[in-house]
Amino acid sequence: MSLIETEIAKLRARAYQVVQQLRQQLVLLDEGVRLGQWERLREIEKLREQSLEGDMRLDRRCARILALHQPVANDLRFVLAVMRMHFYVDEIAERLATIGRRLAIHAPQLPSHVLQSLPLSLLVERVRRLLEVCLDAFFRSDTERSKRIDEEDNAVDEAYEACLSLITRTLTAPLSPSESACWIEIAIIVKTLEKIADYALDIADASIYYTEGIYYWHRFSRRSDSHS
Repeated sequence: MSLIETEIAKLRARAYQVVQQLRQQLVLLDEGVRLGQWERLREIEKLREQSLEGDMRLDRRCARILALHQPVANDLRFVLAVMRMHFYVDEIAERLATIGRRLAIHAPQLPSHVLQSLPLSLLVERVRRLLEVCLDAFFRSDTERSKRIDEEDNAVDEAYEACLSLITRTLTAPLSPSESACWIEIAIIVKTLEKIADYALDIADASIYYTEGIYYWHRFSRRSDSHS
């Protein structure tokens, strides 16, 4: 194995470790929302803090390869794809930490029977599914799978719309100022989850760029920005 091949293999391993840390956050969010264990969601922020060192190591490894090994063609595209993927993984991890903190604060203040009717758990589950598909396709270099994520993306949109519909109906009823503020926070959380789904598509884009040198989801898909 050549020196550049060794460096690329180490980069792939480091990128996979960073993604595994993100997966831990996703599992915790999924379980916490599904079981209504709101206080437990504060641990997502702790996981985010623990992952920062790994993030910096990944950035340094990308910079090292570019500066010292002069990768070309396929190797260069892989480094650029990892940098792009890592940007979105970092954005997602930061938003998951914020979601966990906000839910831990505001969800316990809402009537449990009303909160249970909100399909928030379904939205989290579908966002997690979309992310898992995109991340798995990235590390398998599965271009075709990266191009066929419409079903998962549409499922996220359906759950997102269902959440917004219930929140809108709830906010039209007489509420106390504190309840209204909590529901507005929940609406922000729902929108943030929908944005995370957009980042998942960007990760799929990075995977396709590595293999084919094109940004498929930005140039050739029917991707809708109607929720943006």
